[in-house]
Amino acid sequence: MKAKVAVLGCGRPSQKWHLPTMRELAKRGEIDFVALCDMDEPLARKTGETYGVPWYASAERMLDKHPDISVVDIVTGDPTHHGIAKMIAERGRHVMVEKPMALTLPCCDVIIDACRRNGVHFEVAENYFRMPKQRAIVELIRAGILGDVVRVCFVEPKAQRSFEQKATHRGLTRPFSKFGAYSGMCMDMGAHRLSQLRFYAQSEPTQIAGTVRRYRSNPDIVHEDWAHALIDFESGAVGIYETSRLGEAPKYCQIAGTLGGILDTDYFGPDIPLRLRMGEEMQDIPVRTERRRIDGVDVLQRIVVHTDPEIVYENPFRHCAINDWCVGHASEILSIANAALKDEPPEYGIGGRKDVEMAMAIYESSLHGMAPVQLPIKSMTSYERALHEDFERQYGRPIDKV
Repeated sequence: MKAKVAVLGCGRPSQKWHLPTMRELAKRGEIDFVALCDMDEPLARKTGETYGVPWYASAERMLDKHPDISVVDIVTGDPTHHGIAKMIAERGRHVMVEKPMALTLPCCDVIIDACRRNGVHFEVAENYFRMPKQRAIVELIRAGILGDVVRVCFVEPKAQRSFEQKATHRGLTRPFSKFGAYSGMCMDMGAHRLSQLRFYAQSEPTQIAGTVRRYRSNPDIVHEDWAHALIDFESGAVGIYETSRLGEAPKYCQIAGTLGGILDTDYFGPDIPLRLRMGEEMQDIPVRTERRRIDGVDVLQRIVVHTDPEIVYENPFRHCAINDWCVGHASEILSIANAALKDEPPEYGIGGRKDVEMAMAIYESSLHGMAPVQLPIKSMTSYERALHEDFERQYGRPIDKV
């Protein structure tokens, strides 16, 4: 028996990652890919013809026409996630939403509550921790190879641009968002990186202090250009997250432990630059990868880290024409598909809400002069209240009343 999966949203993320991976999984007999939908009818038609599945411009019509759909993969703009997920859950279908899970924690809770009331599961399409290299790194940490993790760090430039000649910074100002598809760097790549920092620390955050700034003077640009956060974890580890769109910036990920560490300046690449203490010196540890070509795709088979004990990651999709990047997407799709078939929680789920919670803490701390925000957040933040007010002012309805 296979889960019958539909895709809702045929924009760039769907075209680049979700749809090709869905087709390959269906080809290999892992799922049934039964339909797709996009409000842009010409795009829906073209995509349906490309993938050979029925297409629709209405999600309700798609669900009515295909009562056998068990899972809907929602790949739409950030502000729409909670409303669409609620509608799908109320029709008894399991849901997966692209990251970030939703714009605010109350919006995340709309999804959670709707799924609980209707007896369905939800998953968040967080792909980074599911990638082969990241799986191997987390296994190294869990096995104690690095000792006690004391510092985890992500510094990430994105689409670097030059500063204006007379650069002046602003913090967060109203309206916080113009409610396009994008919800800011701390919620876009930040959702990925905050998730990874939690995995690296193997611990939950207890407080976050952050600052968020905008340097560009263009009034049409409402999202941040730069952000920095300092994170305290329950374990005692310290996390650092920094992201920037302006100026030259370093790019690296670091995990520092009492027995060794990883300093990775090419975290999209396949190598794991692992160094461990051997006596009084630090030594590089060999890492071997095994690969083969399948239908013209270079497919990872295994990663072997020559530690004691040896750490071996075996790609669960080693027989599929799926590259390293899309292994993460294949894993998230099968996570919700298996949850639907076996009625058991998906792999990540509530982790998507934790990512949003950490981002909300960064924004809230920035609004209050980098005052630390305690986690978990127990009441609606002033940032979230303002965001909801801006949304209602623009659209004439409360954001979390869908």
